[in-house]
Amino acid sequence: MDGYGIQKQAILGINDGLLTLFRTARSIPGLGDYSFGDWEKTCAGLPAQVAEETIRVAVVGPIKSGKSTFLNSLLKGDFLKRGAGVVTAIVTRVRSGERLKATLYYKSWSEVNEDMEQALVLFPHQSWRAPEERFDIRRERERTGLKLALSALNAEQRISDDARNRNMVLLSCYLQGYDTVSRFLTEQQTTRHYENERFIEHWNFSGNEALAVYLRDIQLDIHSGSVGSSIEIADCQGSDSSNPLHLAMIQDYLRLAHLLIYVVSSRTGLRRADIKFLSMIKKMGILDNILFVLNCDFSEHHSFADLKPLVGRVSEELSLMKSGADVFAFSALFNLFRSQDGRVSEKDRLRLAHWKSDAEMVGFSDRETERFRSAFDEILSRKRYALLFQNHVERLNAISAGMSH
Repeated sequence: MDGYGIQKQAILGINDGLLTLFRTARSIPGLGDYSFGDWEKTCAGLPAQVAEETIRVAVVGPIKSGKSTFLNSLLKGDFLKRGAGVVTAIVTRVRSGERLKATLYYKSWSEVNEDMEQALVLFPHQSWRAPEERFDIRRERERTGLKLALSALNAEQRISDDARNRNMVLLSCYLQGYDTVSRFLTEQQTTRHYENERFIEHWNFSGNEALAVYLRDIQLDIHSGSVGSSIEIADCQGSDSSNPLHLAMIQDYLRLAHLLIYVVSSRTGLRRADIKFLSMIKKMGILDNILFVLNCDFSEHHSFADLKPLVGRVSEELSLMKSGADVFAFSALFNLFRSQDGRVSEKDRLRLAHWKSDAEMVGFSDRETERFRSAFDEILSRKRYALLFQNHVERLNAISAGMSH
């Protein structure tokens, strides 16, 4: 067995040991109902991740930081929905493919009803439904009754731990999306493909939480030199989204990810929400493999002299979270417009021309873009095997450290 195989077996051995500890702990009187939650979930999924050998890159950051625009600029095309008012509603995975294709993986009716049944367990009052029946959203009387019951809830019932109640959000989304999605669902899990000119139809789901809730997954296949055959890049929802379902989905993908790209907008700089999310990432044991991008809004800054102090401040603040944090500062939107080579709207063409007139700003952005691409390519090629193992080791270390406390 070569060195790679030996390291893989060592990681799997440590993981098996932790799973055994969890099982043993639950056999101790008084701990039978105790759940180790995220730790056990991480360990349970690790063997499949180690076996697949796909590098997963998560693009994360707060709402409106430009994550989708950044990924579009990397792919050199408008593949992911973006723009004013657009909020990513589901983790969207991008892989290399021979042709342009979006694959939507739908839940089955039983999965949808099970989700809703669980969400109804703590519902304040259920006089609107027959207690002996399991909930089925396909019954009109149940949809009508639930809609009226939700509208009767007061503000305190809709809020939990200073945030929107997860169960109420889930139920509301299912009801709102039912009429649009019902024709696609069956008793079994199904998939639908949108290829070539129909590709952008997936935007109807990726940008709408009432439709995205009916999906298990979205995968985009894109023929681009920016995505290798064994690499997956995911566009994640905003880490500060008011929808609690979004954070849960982000955390699920972070458990799979080997590399993170954290995007901060130059319009806002680093905020409290960023610190909170980065603290969560650190707790998960995956902060070491992260690249920071300060997405520069050329329309927000009058000159490079205006932008430069912000770059320094964000770098300094991030260094408090990760020692020696390197920040790559460039305009993703400028890079995207320029890569589309005349295929932008007249309005965007005029914006691009105006931005190009500031040679100092463009020169800085170009140098930073090249510096990012060099660092990104080096990690994905020369450090591939280290990356495959390192985050697994860090996660296991974080779990071991947590158990010792």
